[in-house]
Amino acid sequence: MFKLLLVTVLMLGILSVEAEIDVQEEIAKFILLANECREEVGAKEADIQDLIHKHPSAGQEGKCLRACLMKKYEVLDANGKLVKSVALEHAKKFTNSDENKLKIAGTIIDMCSAMDTVGDTCEAAEQYSECFKKQADTYGITLEI
Repeated sequence: MFKLLLVTVLMLGILSVEAEIDVQEEIAKFILLANECREEVGAKEADIQDLIHKHPSAGQEGKCLRACLMKKYEVLDANGKLVKSVALEHAKKFTNSDENKLKIAGTIIDMCSAMDTVGDTCEAAEQYSECFKKQADTYGITLEI
């Protein structure tokens, strides 16, 4: 279940498995929102598995699942644009305001929010997810537990 939380963190461009947060509360919130989004967009269990395993979405429902989650976390606006201020607030929480980790998260958020996305909000969410993953790899952020 902890992997579900880590995927959420990656989508936000933030990651710290050492952060002092209420992990159980965050996992419960993520599961609730993921299930709501799955029903809203008609996604399948395979779409959630793609998300968990950091694979690109296999279809439109998977992309829309990501968009729905990003909107529920308020990091994606109705126009498909990343809301940097909200993403940074999430970063503070997940990095326990650690200055070095927050700086990396801010850099990732800045880089990904500056890119031009093409298509609807579902496509934008997929493009942001890909950007976050690529930047996390660039900065050596691993998702191993």
